[in-house]
Amino acid sequence: MSPLEILRTRFGYSSFRLEQEAIIQSVLQRKDTFVLMPTGGGKSLCYQVPALLLDGLTVVISPLIALMKDQVDALRLNGVQAAYLNSTQSGAEQDAIITKVLSKEMKLLYLAPESSFFRRLGSFNVSLVAVDEAHCISHWGHDFRPEYLLLNQLKQTLPDVPVIALTATADKVTQRDIIEKLALRSPAVFVSSFNRANIRYTVEPKKRSFEKLLGFLETRKEESGIIYCLSRVATESLAADLAKEAFNVLPYHAGMEKEQRARHQEMFLRDDVKIMVATIAFGMGIDKSNVRYVVHMDLPKNIESYYQETGRAGRDGLESEALLYYTYADVSKMKKFVEIEGNAEQTRIYLKKLDQMATYGDLVTCRRQYLLNYFDEPAPSYCGNCDICLTQVEREEGTVQAQKVLSAVTRLQERFGTNYVIDVLRGSNSAKIMDDHRALKTFGVGADTSKEEWTSIIRDLLAQGYLAKSDGTYPVLKLTAKSAAVLRGAERVMLVRSKEKLPTPMMQVSEQSADYEAGLFMILKKVRTALAQEENVPPYVVLSDASLRELATYLPLDRASMRNISGFGELKVERYGPAFEDAIVRYCEENGMATRMHLKSPKRTSGRRDRPERPQRENETKQQTLDLFKAGHLPGDIAALRSLSVGTVENHLAYYVQYGKLSVEELVRPAKIATIQLAIEQVGGKMLAPIKEKLGAGFTYGEIKAVMAYLEFKATS
Repeated sequence: MSPLEILRTRFGYSSFRLEQEAIIQSVLQRKDTFVLMPTGGGKSLCYQVPALLLDGLTVVISPLIALMKDQVDALRLNGVQAAYLNSTQSGAEQDAIITKVLSKEMKLLYLAPESSFFRRLGSFNVSLVAVDEAHCISHWGHDFRPEYLLLNQLKQTLPDVPVIALTATADKVTQRDIIEKLALRSPAVFVSSFNRANIRYTVEPKKRSFEKLLGFLETRKEESGIIYCLSRVATESLAADLAKEAFNVLPYHAGMEKEQRARHQEMFLRDDVKIMVATIAFGMGIDKSNVRYVVHMDLPKNIESYYQETGRAGRDGLESEALLYYTYADVSKMKKFVEIEGNAEQTRIYLKKLDQMATYGDLVTCRRQYLLNYFDEPAPSYCGNCDICLTQVEREEGTVQAQKVLSAVTRLQERFGTNYVIDVLRGSNSAKIMDDHRALKTFGVGADTSKEEWTSIIRDLLAQGYLAKSDGTYPVLKLTAKSAAVLRGAERVMLVRSKEKLPTPMMQVSEQSADYEAGLFMILKKVRTALAQEENVPPYVVLSDASLRELATYLPLDRASMRNISGFGELKVERYGPAFEDAIVRYCEENGMATRMHLKSPKRTSGRRDRPERPQRENETKQQTLDLFKAGHLPGDIAALRSLSVGTVENHLAYYVQYGKLSVEELVRPAKIATIQLAIEQVGGKMLAPIKEKLGAGFTYGEIKAVMAYLEFKATS
């Protein structure tokens, strides 16, 4: 059989993703191979597919028992002979597995890096070794594990066996270190995109974070999520507080008894518990595909950890959320944790990584671009799926405020941090203010502006490059090459005046506009749970949420149609097809519905989906806006009268332009229309922010929306 046939019949997918096929070919050619692929990108298939084509045994090195068990359970359901050997098993169980290995009945065997069975590898018929979470072998990685260093003996024990090393997070230094420590010989190197397009990245101020968290969770009670806290105490406390609010939640941290941790983890994997509040001790190797959100209540230590932890959301490719509650106070607190006594160089590296994480929290530019650039991957300045790109920003003249800040930094000789500079600007009476600084001309010149506003202004100036921060434990504000022009009045500075969140339609399953049946989706989840209980595996191992969503979208009414649903290999169609078929047929009969398989393209091959537009409908609230506008009220007045945002009012009016009930000239001066139309054509697409950026301060988002609606009207009339 070919790799593609294995993929289709065993795993239920019609084509490979990212660079899977090239990686598999490299392994089949018996080359050492290094793979860097994002979480959810399908790393495991890069060694599981070759394992079924090679004659001997594939040994998989994995750091956690949970990961071993998940993958073995999933492989067995797909009809693959797989097992793991670890400390949870009895001697008799281990002997039975070894017997199958020696008799060549086993195709994949999972071991921990410190396993005592390594000394027996030479007696096994090993054809491939896969080292998962390979970054654990590197001192430069964010999750170094000393036991992984034992793997440097692999090439001595099995000199002629190819090794494939896989990781989701490794910068260039860590990549080189992995290759060197594993002694890979002229390896083929594959670095896939780090972009997780289905994850929406959001950062919110940490103030009143528990209140905000309750609002976030309220609409997600039926979804699985992970909430990370910095300490064990915070983990226990937050879990208890959420339980009081009737959320289905449990804690997880390294201070708990091993049996209790294992029980909580198993309950989460099986969907018996929806929310896991945890320290970073939880999650590595967790293969649960239907985690819909990851929340960080505290700042992670570095971008690598943040990327890996947020990557536990949306492994099935469906829309998911990554939410961070941020305050710079966390940075100061974290600096105590990353300092390593007696190792100044390692401390410097860790502090730099923490500062990079702080920069992420303070961003006023696309968060996805920052993450991808961090991993040396180019990215556009607009992604359309982070809070920055989904926020409409209005700027105003802020040169005077900028000059006050830059002047204060200058007079303080660039020796103080943000809080001290703000205290000087506001004329603070604090005892920490030095006497000679009270005599400076800038002392008290910003007393009419709040500390929060000055913090926001300084953050804006940092983002625009008018200020910089030094490295180290106590960073200070520094001038840049751009500062001088502002200080002498030769350059204007535009500062953020207001922000408004743009509408954020969630991604749909289909490239066409068929919506999934939410009622049927819930029924199918119950069917899946029952099947999982029979098999004694977590529900997502039976079928992912993405596969259930496809079933609830296209309504296949027979098993032949189910073969065109992602995740249904031959064995799963035969084993689970009848149960799902019965549920779908009954639902369609009760609701007078027919199959939609004619809308279905061939099996989905990527986690990324287009976002089809849904036609808008006229409703009472839009009509009220139109009536007030016709009566002579401006959009700002209408917003105030109706307690709506200006953006919502502008959307209402644009709707009527699109459908010919309102003239675009009533909203936009004729002289501006041609300029806006040209910018729309030059930028391409329908994303507002890049068009606004091209047009500049003289144009509003409302005007752009109106002209876009007018162009839609012209195109369809």
